[in-house]
Amino acid sequence: MDDLLQCIEDDLEGNLPPEQFSYDFPAIYASYFDDGDLDEKYIDAFDDISEACGWYEPNPLHREDDDEYIGEEELRNKVEEKYQTIKKLSTRST
Repeated sequence: MDDLLQCIEDDLEGNLPPEQFSYDFPAIYASYFDDGDLDEKYIDAFDDISEACGWYEPNPLHREDDDEYIGEEELRNKVEEKYQTIKKLSTRST
């Protein structure tokens, strides 16, 4: 789970461009999910981040075609919100 959190932190700190994050995070998450290596309490938050990555569209003209597409700010807001949820869940378990 450390590399999932590192990927999120890199995005939030601006060390990973949103386009790269939107590809990297779902790939890392899928490998954990497929292996069954994630605690179930985190899955909803990680699912939400992965889904937001799928709806991320950097081109504003393309976002006009479908109101479900999100831009950089919306992606960052979703990632931040779910990251805080994950951190709260992890402090409860310690």
